[in-house]
Amino acid sequence: MNNEIEIKQYSVGKILGLWALVTLPMFLIRFGLMPVLVPIVSIHPGILYWMLMIVGMIWQFVLSVILLKKELGHLSWAKLKKRLWLNHPVHPKTFKVYKLAYSFTIPIILYAFFFESSGLFAFMGETMNRLFPFMAPADYAKIQNLVSPEFVGDWYLLGIALVSCLFNYLLGEELFFRGILLPQMKGAFGKGDWAMNGVLFAAYHLHKMSDIPLLLVGSIFYGFLNAKYRSFWPSVIIHGVEAIPLLIAVTAVILGFV
Repeated sequence: MNNEIEIKQYSVGKILGLWALVTLPMFLIRFGLMPVLVPIVSIHPGILYWMLMIVGMIWQFVLSVILLKKELGHLSWAKLKKRLWLNHPVHPKTFKVYKLAYSFTIPIILYAFFFESSGLFAFMGETMNRLFPFMAPADYAKIQNLVSPEFVGDWYLLGIALVSCLFNYLLGEELFFRGILLPQMKGAFGKGDWAMNGVLFAAYHLHKMSDIPLLLVGSIFYGFLNAKYRSFWPSVIIHGVEAIPLLIAVTAVILGFV
């Protein structure tokens, strides 16, 4: 007897509703809570903002667990593995493990880096900031502003960075967007499920609105390999590679190298 639970594909309405549940808290933290807290708390605004962003990503993890519990009942490894595609990539024709697909993350990483980090397309955000000044990020929202001598020796920053990476690149954003949503989007968006997933992921960044056009171009293919090879891990690699320069930079700041 087959005891596997078949989860009905999400509707467009449900997908957008869940998207709003993770997007609005981040938006409200940035544009509602931070302006109130900055004048009245003694914590460095940049650190406060970073920690609140982490809280928002932890909420994504909590919401994901709630959804999984509702859909699967008992959260056994077998059920989680099937629901979230927690397996190596699988070839779509032979249905055999296809680890070569991991190497396909490299061109996508380079593509995303070219658009998001090269600086060649910074004019997109700058143009939006000029046209819509309210979209411009506050100084505390720019993580590069934490590169300061005042943080030399503050090893707690590395702890914050590690927790941030955990919930950004694995248990928060990735679990929600590529684990919860993507496997359930084909019913609503067909073969374009991975592209729509990238659109939703970019639009989720309402807390840094002026970056959305650049993020849209850079993140559109984040879920492509996941959808093609039915595996959660390619996007974790693609997105998670961002953790490397972040952790190096934080460590350099703490050691006083920058």
